[in-house]
Amino acid sequence: MIARLMHSRALHFVVLGAVFYALSATFFPPPKPIVGPLSEARVDALVAEWQNLMGRKMRENERHGLLQAELDRDMLFMKSIELELHLIDPVVQQRLLRNIDFLGLYAEQSETEKLESAYDMRMHLGDEVIKRRLIQLTEEWLLLQSPPQVVSVADIEQYFEENADQFLEDQRLSFSHVFFPREREADMNKLKSDIESQSLAFETALKRGAPFLAGYTFQSLTPDQIARQFGAGFVTNLMAQNLSAETWLTPIASTFGWHLVWIAEVKPARAQTLDEANDEILAILNRERRLEALDSAKTALRNDYEVVL
Repeated sequence: MIARLMHSRALHFVVLGAVFYALSATFFPPPKPIVGPLSEARVDALVAEWQNLMGRKMRENERHGLLQAELDRDMLFMKSIELELHLIDPVVQQRLLRNIDFLGLYAEQSETEKLESAYDMRMHLGDEVIKRRLIQLTEEWLLLQSPPQVVSVADIEQYFEENADQFLEDQRLSFSHVFFPREREADMNKLKSDIESQSLAFETALKRGAPFLAGYTFQSLTPDQIARQFGAGFVTNLMAQNLSAETWLTPIASTFGWHLVWIAEVKPARAQTLDEANDEILAILNRERRLEALDSAKTALRNDYEVVL
Protein backbone atom coordinates (compact mmCIF):
# COMPACT_ATOMS: atom_id res chain seq x y z
CA MET A 1 0.00 0.00 0.00
CA ILE A 2 2.72 2.43 1.03
CA ALA A 3 4.90 1.35 -1.92
CA ARG A 4 2.02 1.96 -4.36
CA LEU A 5 1.40 5.36 -2.72
CA MET A 6 5.06 6.33 -3.05
CA HIS A 7 4.88 5.57 -6.80
CA SER A 8 1.55 7.29 -7.22
CA ARG A 9 1.51 9.99 -9.91
CA ALA A 10 -0.95 12.04 -7.81
CA LEU A 11 1.51 12.11 -4.88
CA HIS A 12 4.25 13.23 -7.23
CA PHE A 13 2.08 16.15 -8.37
CA VAL A 14 1.33 17.11 -4.75
CA VAL A 15 5.00 17.05 -3.77
CA LEU A 16 6.09 18.95 -6.86
CA GLY A 17 3.35 21.50 -6.24
CA ALA A 18 4.50 22.04 -2.67
CA VAL A 19 8.10 22.44 -3.82
CA PHE A 20 7.17 24.93 -6.53
CA TYR A 21 5.02 26.88 -4.05
CA ALA A 22 7.90 27.09 -1.55
CA LEU A 23 10.32 28.14 -4.28
CA SER A 24 7.94 30.79 -5.62
CA ALA A 25 7.44 32.22 -2.14
CA THR A 26 11.22 32.40 -1.72
CA PHE A 27 12.22 33.73 -5.11
CA PHE A 28 9.02 35.57 -6.07
CA PRO A 29 7.64 37.08 -2.82
CA PRO A 30 4.44 39.14 -3.00
CA PRO A 31 5.06 42.81 -3.80
CA LYS A 32 5.46 45.17 -0.86
CA PRO A 33 2.85 47.89 -0.30
CA ILE A 34 3.99 51.14 -1.91
CA VAL A 35 4.31 54.34 0.09
CA GLY A 36 4.67 57.50 -1.98
CA PRO A 37 5.67 59.31 -3.99
CA LEU A 38 4.19 62.53 -2.63
CA SER A 39 2.29 64.66 -5.13
CA GLU A 40 3.98 67.82 -6.38
CA ALA A 41 1.25 69.97 -4.82
CA ARG A 42 1.73 68.31 -1.44
CA VAL A 43 5.52 68.74 -1.58
CA ASP A 44 5.14 72.42 -2.51
CA ALA A 45 2.74 72.96 0.40
CA LEU A 46 5.08 71.27 2.88
CA VAL A 47 8.10 73.25 1.69
CA ALA A 48 6.19 76.56 1.72
CA GLU A 49 4.90 75.93 5.25
CA TRP A 50 8.41 75.08 6.49
CA GLN A 51 9.98 78.15 4.86
CA ASN A 52 7.28 80.47 6.23
CA LEU A 53 7.84 79.08 9.70
CA MET A 54 11.64 79.25 9.56
CA GLY A 55 11.83 82.49 7.60
CA ARG A 56 14.44 81.25 5.13
CA LYS A 57 14.91 79.06 2.07
CA MET A 58 15.10 75.33 2.70
CA ARG A 59 18.35 73.48 2.04
CA GLU A 60 18.35 70.27 0.01
CA ASN A 61 19.17 68.01 2.98
CA GLU A 62 16.38 69.65 4.97
CA ARG A 63 13.98 69.07 2.09
CA HIS A 64 14.95 65.39 1.96
CA GLY A 65 14.40 65.02 5.71
CA LEU A 66 11.02 66.78 5.54
CA LEU A 67 9.79 64.52 2.73
CA GLN A 68 11.10 61.39 4.48
CA ALA A 69 9.23 62.37 7.63
CA GLU A 70 6.03 62.87 5.65
CA LEU A 71 6.42 59.50 3.95
CA ASP A 72 6.96 57.94 7.37
CA ARG A 73 3.64 59.44 8.44
CA ASP A 74 1.96 57.86 5.42
CA MET A 75 3.65 54.54 6.20
CA LEU A 76 2.48 54.61 9.82
CA PHE A 77 -1.03 55.50 8.72
CA MET A 78 -1.01 52.60 6.25
CA LYS A 79 0.17 50.28 9.03
CA SER A 80 -2.62 51.48 11.32
CA ILE A 81 -5.17 50.50 8.69
CA GLU A 82 -3.52 47.07 8.34
CA LEU A 83 -3.77 46.68 12.12
CA GLU A 84 -7.43 47.82 11.94
CA LEU A 85 -6.84 50.33 14.71
CA HIS A 86 -9.56 52.55 13.22
CA LEU A 87 -12.10 49.86 14.08
CA ILE A 88 -11.30 49.74 17.80
CA ASP A 89 -10.25 53.23 18.84
CA PRO A 90 -13.05 55.19 20.59
CA VAL A 91 -11.52 58.57 19.64
CA VAL A 92 -11.67 57.68 15.95
CA GLN A 93 -15.20 56.38 16.34
CA GLN A 94 -16.39 59.56 18.04
CA ARG A 95 -14.79 61.64 15.30
CA LEU A 96 -16.56 59.60 12.60
CA LEU A 97 -19.90 59.91 14.39
CA ARG A 98 -19.43 63.67 14.64
CA ASN A 99 -18.61 63.89 10.94
CA ILE A 100 -21.68 61.84 10.03
CA ASP A 101 -23.92 64.04 12.17
CA PHE A 102 -22.33 67.23 10.83
CA LEU A 103 -23.10 66.13 7.28
CA GLY A 104 -26.66 65.25 8.29
CA LEU A 105 -26.37 61.69 7.05
CA TYR A 106 -28.17 58.58 8.30
CA ALA A 107 -30.07 60.41 11.05
CA GLU A 108 -32.40 57.45 11.43
CA GLN A 109 -29.56 54.97 12.11
CA SER A 110 -28.14 53.88 15.46
CA GLU A 111 -24.55 54.79 16.37
CA THR A 112 -23.37 51.31 15.42
CA GLU A 113 -25.05 51.57 12.03
CA LYS A 114 -23.64 55.08 11.52
CA LEU A 115 -20.13 53.80 12.18
CA GLU A 116 -20.61 50.97 9.69
CA SER A 117 -21.79 53.51 7.13
CA ALA A 118 -18.78 55.75 7.82
CA TYR A 119 -16.39 52.84 7.34
CA ASP A 120 -18.18 51.81 4.14
CA MET A 121 -17.72 55.38 2.88
CA ARG A 122 -14.04 55.18 3.93
CA MET A 123 -14.39 58.45 5.82
CA HIS A 124 -11.54 57.48 8.13
CA LEU A 125 -9.10 57.74 5.21
CA GLY A 126 -9.71 61.41 4.45
CA ASP A 127 -9.85 63.01 7.90
CA GLU A 128 -6.56 64.63 9.01
CA VAL A 129 -7.53 64.48 12.71
CA ILE A 130 -8.15 60.73 12.43
CA LYS A 131 -4.90 60.30 10.52
CA ARG A 132 -2.91 62.01 13.29
CA ARG A 133 -4.64 59.89 15.91
CA LEU A 134 -3.95 56.63 14.07
CA ILE A 135 -0.31 57.57 13.49
CA GLN A 136 0.05 58.22 17.22
CA LEU A 137 -1.51 54.83 18.03
CA THR A 138 0.79 53.08 15.57
CA GLU A 139 3.83 54.71 17.17
CA GLU A 140 2.68 53.40 20.54
CA TRP A 141 2.20 49.95 19.00
CA LEU A 142 5.76 50.06 17.62
CA LEU A 143 7.11 51.02 21.04
CA LEU A 144 5.27 48.08 22.60
CA GLN A 145 7.02 45.81 20.10
CA SER A 146 10.43 47.45 20.69
CA PRO A 147 10.37 49.26 24.05
CA PRO A 148 12.89 52.03 24.81
CA GLN A 149 15.86 51.18 26.97
CA VAL A 150 15.13 51.71 30.66
CA VAL A 151 16.95 54.65 32.27
CA SER A 152 19.14 53.56 35.20
CA VAL A 153 20.46 55.49 38.17
CA ALA A 154 23.92 55.29 36.61
CA ASP A 155 22.58 56.86 33.40
CA ILE A 156 21.18 59.79 35.38
CA GLU A 157 24.42 60.28 37.29
CA GLN A 158 26.48 60.18 34.10
CA TYR A 159 24.23 62.70 32.36
CA PHE A 160 24.44 65.03 35.37
CA GLU A 161 28.25 64.84 35.42
CA GLU A 162 28.50 65.55 31.70
CA ASN A 163 25.93 68.38 31.69
CA ALA A 164 26.17 69.88 35.18
CA ASP A 165 26.40 73.40 33.75
CA GLN A 166 22.85 73.03 32.40
CA PHE A 167 21.35 72.53 35.85
CA LEU A 168 21.48 75.92 37.50
CA GLU A 169 19.00 77.41 39.92
CA ASP A 170 18.22 80.93 38.64
CA GLN A 171 18.50 83.95 40.87
CA ARG A 172 15.25 84.50 42.76
CA LEU A 173 13.82 87.75 44.07
CA SER A 174 11.17 88.51 46.67
CA PHE A 175 9.91 92.07 46.24
CA SER A 176 7.02 94.49 46.46
CA HIS A 177 6.24 97.48 44.28
CA VAL A 178 4.17 100.66 44.10
CA PHE A 179 2.74 101.24 40.64
CA PHE A 180 2.15 104.54 38.83
CA PRO A 181 0.80 105.00 35.29
CA ARG A 182 3.05 107.07 33.03
CA GLU A 183 0.88 110.17 33.40
CA ARG A 184 1.52 110.13 37.16
CA GLU A 185 5.30 110.33 36.93
CA ALA A 186 5.29 113.49 39.09
CA ASP A 187 3.43 111.63 41.87
CA MET A 188 5.94 108.80 41.60
CA ASN A 189 8.89 111.21 41.97
CA LYS A 190 7.22 112.86 44.99
CA LEU A 191 6.73 109.47 46.68
CA LYS A 192 10.34 108.53 45.92
CA SER A 193 11.50 111.72 47.61
CA ASP A 194 9.26 111.09 50.63
CA ILE A 195 10.53 107.52 50.95
CA GLU A 196 14.11 108.80 51.05
CA SER A 197 13.42 111.64 53.48
CA GLN A 198 10.86 109.97 55.74
CA SER A 199 11.85 106.29 55.46
CA LEU A 200 8.28 105.34 54.60
CA ALA A 201 7.29 101.70 55.10
CA PHE A 202 6.04 99.86 52.03
CA GLU A 203 2.49 99.58 53.41
CA THR A 204 2.32 103.38 53.68
CA ALA A 205 3.87 103.96 50.25
CA LEU A 206 1.49 101.48 48.60
CA LYS A 207 -1.55 103.61 49.50
CA ARG A 208 -0.26 106.41 47.27
CA GLY A 209 0.10 104.27 44.16
CA ALA A 210 -2.36 102.98 41.54
CA PRO A 211 -3.98 99.54 41.25
CA PHE A 212 -1.93 96.86 39.48
CA LEU A 213 -3.72 93.78 38.16
CA ALA A 214 -0.99 91.23 38.97
CA GLY A 215 -0.67 92.35 42.61
CA TYR A 216 1.96 94.10 44.69
CA THR A 217 4.04 91.49 46.53
CA PHE A 218 5.89 88.60 44.91
CA GLN A 219 7.82 85.77 46.54
CA SER A 220 10.91 83.99 45.23
CA LEU A 221 10.46 84.57 41.49
CA THR A 222 13.04 83.94 38.76
CA PRO A 223 13.65 86.61 36.09
CA ASP A 224 11.55 84.61 33.60
CA GLN A 225 8.67 84.44 36.05
CA ILE A 226 8.91 88.18 36.73
CA ALA A 227 8.86 88.86 32.98
CA ARG A 228 5.52 87.06 32.67
CA GLN A 229 3.98 89.54 35.10
CA PHE A 230 5.79 92.77 34.22
CA GLY A 231 7.30 92.27 30.75
CA ALA A 232 10.84 91.75 29.49
CA GLY A 233 11.69 95.47 29.61
CA PHE A 234 10.95 95.64 33.32
CA VAL A 235 13.25 92.68 33.99
CA THR A 236 16.06 94.23 31.95
CA ASN A 237 15.81 97.46 33.92
CA LEU A 238 15.46 95.60 37.21
CA MET A 239 18.49 93.36 36.74
CA ALA A 240 20.64 96.34 35.73
CA GLN A 241 20.35 97.70 39.28
CA ASN A 242 22.32 96.79 42.38
CA LEU A 243 20.00 94.27 44.02
CA SER A 244 20.33 94.10 47.79
CA ALA A 245 17.86 92.90 50.39
CA GLU A 246 15.74 95.46 52.25
CA THR A 247 16.35 98.36 49.89
CA TRP A 248 14.28 100.62 47.63
CA LEU A 249 15.40 100.76 44.01
CA THR A 250 15.35 103.74 41.70
CA PRO A 251 12.14 103.95 39.61
CA ILE A 252 11.82 101.15 37.05
CA ALA A 253 9.96 101.58 33.77
CA SER A 254 7.79 98.88 32.22
CA THR A 255 5.25 98.72 29.41
CA PHE A 256 2.60 99.50 32.05
CA GLY A 257 4.18 102.56 33.63
CA TRP A 258 6.53 103.20 36.58
CA HIS A 259 7.35 101.01 39.57
CA LEU A 260 8.96 101.83 42.88
CA VAL A 261 10.37 98.48 43.99
CA TRP A 262 11.23 97.32 47.51
CA ILE A 263 13.59 94.32 47.49
CA ALA A 264 12.84 91.99 50.40
CA GLU A 265 15.21 89.10 49.62
CA VAL A 266 17.76 88.11 46.98
CA LYS A 267 18.64 84.46 46.44
CA PRO A 268 21.70 84.21 44.18
CA ALA A 269 21.94 81.73 41.31
CA ARG A 270 23.47 78.40 42.26
CA ALA A 271 24.20 74.96 40.87
CA GLN A 272 21.54 72.33 41.45
CA THR A 273 22.32 69.11 43.25
CA LEU A 274 21.84 65.73 41.60
CA ASP A 275 18.71 65.12 43.69
CA GLU A 276 17.21 68.43 42.54
CA ALA A 277 18.00 67.73 38.89
CA ASN A 278 17.00 64.04 39.00
CA ASP A 279 13.41 64.36 37.73
CA GLU A 280 14.38 66.70 34.89
CA ILE A 281 17.22 64.42 33.78
CA LEU A 282 14.96 61.37 33.94
CA ALA A 283 12.43 63.14 31.72
CA ILE A 284 15.15 64.16 29.25
CA LEU A 285 16.61 60.65 29.00
CA ASN A 286 13.21 58.98 28.73
CA ARG A 287 12.28 61.36 25.91
CA GLU A 288 15.58 60.75 24.10
CA ARG A 289 15.31 56.97 24.39
CA ARG A 290 11.71 56.97 23.29
CA LEU A 291 12.70 58.90 20.15
CA GLU A 292 15.65 56.56 19.53
CA ALA A 293 13.48 53.47 19.91
CA LEU A 294 10.81 54.96 17.64
CA ASP A 295 13.36 55.89 14.97
CA SER A 296 14.77 52.35 15.03
CA ALA A 297 11.28 50.85 14.81
CA LYS A 298 10.40 53.08 11.84
CA THR A 299 13.63 52.08 10.09
CA ALA A 300 12.75 48.41 10.55
CA LEU A 301 9.18 48.98 9.42
CA ARG A 302 10.37 50.55 6.16
CA ASN A 303 11.66 47.11 5.14
CA ASP A 304 8.04 45.98 4.88
CA TYR A 305 7.18 48.72 2.38
CA GLU A 306 8.47 50.12 -0.86
CA VAL A 307 9.01 53.76 0.01
CA VAL A 308 9.26 56.02 -3.04
CA LEU A 309 10.63 59.52 -2.47
